[in-house]
Amino acid sequence: MKRNLPIPALALAACCCLSTATAFELTADPAPPSSPLVMWFDAPAPRMDKPRVPVQADGTDTPLAREARHFDFHHSLPLGNGRIGAMDFGGVELLRIALNESGVWSGGKYNPNQADAHEYLPEIRRLIFEDRVEDAFALVEQHFVWAKGTKRFEPTQFGCYQTLGDLLVSFPQRDAAVTGYRRELDLMDGVARTSLQRDGVTHTRRLAVSKPSEVVALVLENDKPGTLEFFATLARPAQASLRATDHGLQLDGQLTFDMPGGQATRFAALLDVITDGGTVERGADGIRVTGADRALLLVSCGSSLGDPDTWQASLVSRLAKAKVKSATDLISEAAADHRALMERCTLELPTSETSRLPLPQRVKQATTTPDPALDALYFQYGRHLLISSSRAGSLLPANLQGIWAEEIKTPWNGDFHSNINLQMNYWAACPTNLAECHLPLMRLIQTTARAGQTTASSYYKAPGWTCHHTQNPWGYSAPSNASAGSGSTCGAWLCWHIWQHYQFTGDEAFLRENLPILTGAAEFFLATLVEDPRTGHLVTSPSNSPENHYYLAHPESGKQQKTSLTYGATYDMQILRSLFTDTAAALRATGGDEALAKRLDETRARLAPTRLGTDGRILEWIREFKEVQPQHRHVSHLWGLHPGNEIHPGVPDLFQGARASLETRGDASTGWSMAWKSCFWARLGDGPRSHKLYRMLIERGAPNLFCLHPPFQIDGNFGGTAAVAEMLLQCQSTDAKGQRVLHLLPALPPAWQNGRVSGLRTRGGHRINLAWKPNQAPQLEITGGRDESVTLRHGTTTHEIQLMKDQTLHLELSSK
Repeated sequence: MKRNLPIPALALAACCCLSTATAFELTADPAPPSSPLVMWFDAPAPRMDKPRVPVQADGTDTPLAREARHFDFHHSLPLGNGRIGAMDFGGVELLRIALNESGVWSGGKYNPNQADAHEYLPEIRRLIFEDRVEDAFALVEQHFVWAKGTKRFEPTQFGCYQTLGDLLVSFPQRDAAVTGYRRELDLMDGVARTSLQRDGVTHTRRLAVSKPSEVVALVLENDKPGTLEFFATLARPAQASLRATDHGLQLDGQLTFDMPGGQATRFAALLDVITDGGTVERGADGIRVTGADRALLLVSCGSSLGDPDTWQASLVSRLAKAKVKSATDLISEAAADHRALMERCTLELPTSETSRLPLPQRVKQATTTPDPALDALYFQYGRHLLISSSRAGSLLPANLQGIWAEEIKTPWNGDFHSNINLQMNYWAACPTNLAECHLPLMRLIQTTARAGQTTASSYYKAPGWTCHHTQNPWGYSAPSNASAGSGSTCGAWLCWHIWQHYQFTGDEAFLRENLPILTGAAEFFLATLVEDPRTGHLVTSPSNSPENHYYLAHPESGKQQKTSLTYGATYDMQILRSLFTDTAAALRATGGDEALAKRLDETRARLAPTRLGTDGRILEWIREFKEVQPQHRHVSHLWGLHPGNEIHPGVPDLFQGARASLETRGDASTGWSMAWKSCFWARLGDGPRSHKLYRMLIERGAPNLFCLHPPFQIDGNFGGTAAVAEMLLQCQSTDAKGQRVLHLLPALPPAWQNGRVSGLRTRGGHRINLAWKPNQAPQLEITGGRDESVTLRHGTTTHEIQLMKDQTLHLELSSK
């Protein structure tokens, strides 16, 4: 029976569950997970003394909401469908599901560019060339970042990615202890499951975020009929209100955009409950269920970003369509959709006794006991996170936190940093067979390129487009600060992804669509490169090596200047060599402008080269300067080693110089930096060192394996997945004949003595299945993505084979 009743005190009545702590009886010898790719906890997320995100005056301030904010985000389990994110905290008497929707962004579209900034560019360049970098920096700050005393980068205009809110479910308080608690996430189907026993009743929960239905589905069930009782509501810490509607309980609000006439993003979430048996009472504060056998809680959500006209109707329609489906069908469709992508690429590594432990204990134990299966789980966790935060139809790509945030003021605005972080999010997409998950990045690049035309004109009086290191959904491309924001090659690095996507997929229509972005970026640099007065090489100016600093003596005072500002940083030059090479190749692949392709070839030959210092390390800057932080987290001057490919064994001096640079940089660093270093060492063919960095990344992460900068920053999760792919397969090189080289097991860690990987993709679109055991020749199954001859390399042996599109070859490899 269902009743609709006004119950103003309903939420307060449900808060009896908050008075005492829950007693737990932990299982001494827990059963192993049902699959090697299940992450599990034996307790809910712990309660912190202070909430990470307090409820503000304009939020939905209730006792439930205040209590839920104390639960530790780093112990939650992340789910998503590319647009909606959910985090399962797993409480017993108060269940918190943090909700996200990718369009919940404050700020809006505005013009941050300083139209006359280019007038000061010649003087800035002159001062930099004369080593008067302090004076140049002052001009950059005054005219590139500030304009007439006003900073062009304003947080209330640029915006911030924010939480949508929380789904809160409170259950009656019981005196009996909880036994058999288990909360898990199956990475293969993307479903979170919780089970516990109390008072002789087994309580089960299943949580999924359905891509087919575009809703969050939570199924609650007790094994004793008629015993399910709970109160459910929605909450948000700021800028939100709650009300009952004909469609369900609605949480809605509007964010901030400090711009006259600007329209800020609006958002809403609808909650409804369908039960088997029992009574449903609906009030303005929430929904109460008593005496039910099972309940299905549905949340439909949306925002006006990208869909200002129909978004509200869409979220009502999605909820209505989901309500006619059974709980089993909703969970099953979400699981099947997620599994179809996850199963494209699998990795099997040996299990150990620690594999049966809850996740935090397992990670701790793995510091002393080998657990190769944990390495495989982390690899697949990155793929799960990418599928969950970036799908073919997603409005936006994965941001600094993917799609998951509980804050109103998310660290670094939860934005898109394009001096490595955004790019690292997508390194694993094509190699691990998730090419369509790459596409939301392409949409942001297109948006940024359009906005970047104004930036190119304003700051450099140049054609084409450029962007600096901070983007938002509206393609913000202007400098956001005078240090990290003074470099202009972030857009060129983003272009690398366009060419790589084509290399892996062979999608010529995609390449033709995005060719203007490549040529626009190239034309910008053709117009803005200047000659180094000392060498005659072409260089960028101004420039920096993200986000590092060096010492330079002032030419007049002799005072040591600590600065990031320079010209022709090694990072810039490596990226531009790649941009010019890729754009020329794209022009030729599509029958484009051959004159432009030739000009790019000629200009590339004049770029300042990558060079070694007197100590044998690769120089980070245009000259040999002393670093302020020799162990800095960014290792930008090795871009040409990874993700680029200009540093390889065929240039042994640079190859050894990269190794020397990494030795000085050290291993321990922020999470994403260790992921990048793992990729570097894999490119150097050093499996043990690459694996060491990979394990450090895992061990120094959060209890739920989120990468910690700190704080949480998801790029390292994706970078770790990419590092595993690099250890198992590399395809960035060609041989003397110009044939693609597929290097099999180029950096296999000794800890992975036997294993099996399937579904890795190479440039050329070839699919690789590979199995290996100690003292046995690896078994290769390769399916052609196109007709071409390739060179297989394993150990010191090479084999030339002819591949045909969609035909599979089975080979046994020798390493001698």
